Amino acid sequence: MSAEDSSSTPTIPWQPVLVLMAIAAGATTAVALVCWRMGWTVTSPQWSALVPIAMWAPALGRLVARRTVDRDFRSVLTLRRWGTTGPWVILAPFLIPLAVYGAAHAVGWTAGFVHWNPGGGKWTSTPQILANLGLNLAILGVWGTFNAMGEELGWRGYLQPRLDAAGMRSSVIVVWLCQLAYHAPLMVGAGYLNEGGFARSLLLFAVGDLPISFVIAWLAYRAKTLWPAVFLHSFHNTISQWLYPKLFASTNLALLDGEGGVLPMLGYVVLGAALFVWMKRRGPSWRVLARDALSYRGPPRNPAR
Repeated sequence: MSAEDSSSTPTIPWQPVLVLMAIAAGATTAVALVCWRMGWTVTSPQWSALVPIAMWAPALGRLVARRTVDRDFRSVLTLRRWGTTGPWVILAPFLIPLAVYGAAHAVGWTAGFVHWNPGGGKWTSTPQILANLGLNLAILGVWGTFNAMGEELGWRGYLQPRLDAAGMRSSVIVVWLCQLAYHAPLMVGAGYLNEGGFARSLLLFAVGDLPISFVIAWLAYRAKTLWPAVFLHSFHNTISQWLYPKLFASTNLALLDGEGGVLPMLGYVVLGAALFVWMKRRGPSWRVLARDALSYRGPPRNPAR
């Protein structure tokens, strides 16, 4: 079934959803159990070997679903083309988390609970700061993009288009709920986010992840390629988990603690709300945006001369 068929076949594709989630959430549950049993967390050295297993599980779920219960579906978002928005395919995903976490740290700086502390006080000169940033960001950019690709092939590359092609109105919310179920085991067993207990971690993740899911899907649909989703996922992780924590120290971990602080999560809420209002007033509807993206097959070829 293609995107053009959505109006005539509004059946909700629960079988593909369940297959993808059984594999994705099953993988994170297994990883969380291993971490719990061994006493490891996301900050342990062993995590670097486990994270690809967890983050590529949605891609595996997509593959299995399309090879078993969803053989006829073709309208996925692809990585085979760069996209229709030119340099904004990568610039927007970079600038969004940079601005969100930058604004959160600016508020913290003004309030007096954030201070400049590059490298935990170990980077003492400008050349040293630049050298560490350049080397580590280059490594994290490649590694983070590789791992983010695994998740996004499942979430925005397949699940989001599959729901939209089926005509599901609350498609972003369903993807968001699936991501909550996928990440929850890692909060319990591997200390992911670790924001003062499981309930608080899940709440903060839920508050921020809904607008992030909306923005990521919008960028990917608008560019008609999966690359903006991969880049935003990758840059969000690197900027929130490494860049700002390496450059600044905070004495109020509840408001500003890496990825899951209250301030950056509220920043994403503001961004998502602003985009939603703009779409309602000036942008194309979600259905039109999804239909155009999923039916796009690349620019027309020049006729032979």
